Amino acid sequence: MYEFGRILDCFFLCPPVAVNAIAFGWMHIWHERRLAAARRLIGRTTLAGLTLGLMAGCASPAPPLPPSLKLPQVATGLTATRVGDTVMLAWTTPSRTTDKLLIAGQMEAVVCRDTTVAARPPALRTGKSEIAAACSPAVLQLPVVPGASQATDALPASLTTGAAGLLAYRVQLLNSMGHTAGPSAPVYAASGPAPQPVRELRVHAARQGAVLEWRPEPQPDTGSDESVELDRLTVAAPPAAAAKSGPLGSSKEPKEAHFHAAGSVGPSDPGGTVDRSAAIGHTYEYTAQRVRTVTVDGQTLELRSVPSAAVTVMVADVFPPEPPAGLVTAPGMATEGATTAPAIDLSWDPEMEPRLAGYRVYRRDADGAAWTLLTAEPVRVAAYHDRTVASGRRYAYRVTAVSDAGVESAAGAEAAETAP
Repeated sequence: MYEFGRILDCFFLCPPVAVNAIAFGWMHIWHERRLAAARRLIGRTTLAGLTLGLMAGCASPAPPLPPSLKLPQVATGLTATRVGDTVMLAWTTPSRTTDKLLIAGQMEAVVCRDTTVAARPPALRTGKSEIAAACSPAVLQLPVVPGASQATDALPASLTTGAAGLLAYRVQLLNSMGHTAGPSAPVYAASGPAPQPVRELRVHAARQGAVLEWRPEPQPDTGSDESVELDRLTVAAPPAAAAKSGPLGSSKEPKEAHFHAAGSVGPSDPGGTVDRSAAIGHTYEYTAQRVRTVTVDGQTLELRSVPSAAVTVMVADVFPPEPPAGLVTAPGMATEGATTAPAIDLSWDPEMEPRLAGYRVYRRDADGAAWTLLTAEPVRVAAYHDRTVASGRRYAYRVTAVSDAGVESAAGAEAAETAP
């Protein structure tokens, strides 16, 4: 009867599954009229029913999870850039806690600056949980939200003079209760004096690109490399179909570009450079910074000056190509059907500029008459066959190059020939 009692228990506890097993057992009892066999059958059926019942409706609940401390995950991607007398900091503030839960409520970022290479502080144990000790010394404290975060540390005068030193920065995030999962990994910046800013920056367009000039400054004898870095922002560009590439540029270019002035690394300041990648038809905004590279305690770091005032230039296609060179002439004959007439053949060195529309050929009598244009449309090849000469007459020739914008070059050297 023990098994029978179990059946009744499961009938009340787990009716969805066990009731089928009980009905099946009673059918065999009334049919067989043998109590012992019924008990064995009920026992076997009840065991299967109880097992299914426990699996389907009587499973034990999982052990309870420990309460969340709601600690923000550690900040990632921290960078530190020394600009003038400040350090520009950037990092990513996470959107979840250490328990993978979305962060609710306000967070606070604490920025720590240390003049020594400090190790990560030890964690304080609280039962089975860990709450990291606060980083110190803290120099900034600001509210943050998940995503990209920034802060600026204005250095005191004691850290902007003297020899270059090492500054270690870390960021830790606090929840609304002031608890943290710990500081980020440290990043480093250099103390000491920053380079002098670039003054009197100016720019103008030329055939070879955008010409940048500034007031040269004597470089301090620090034993460190110093250069001038140019930042270029594309303010406006022509439509892709109409864009023309510059001497070395392309209409497909990034929105921002950074490059160092040629010859600016070392003890001398060149006072200018040429941006040969500037594209025809584009408008650019330029700024300049001096950059000094130092090595402190095995860390190679940069000290940047404050950016210069921005200057803007439009690179218009108003510059003529180079005059064609190497013009030579030779007497020849022009044959048309059964008729043969005198002619003069011309050739010259082809231009290598990418924005060339062609060449114009001019002729005059050698006795000094006015020049006459022989080519209504520019010829695309560096050669011309003049069939309009008179036999025995001497002619002088000259050739010009024409850009895609219709700007004509100066004429190259003249050449003369007598028609046969």
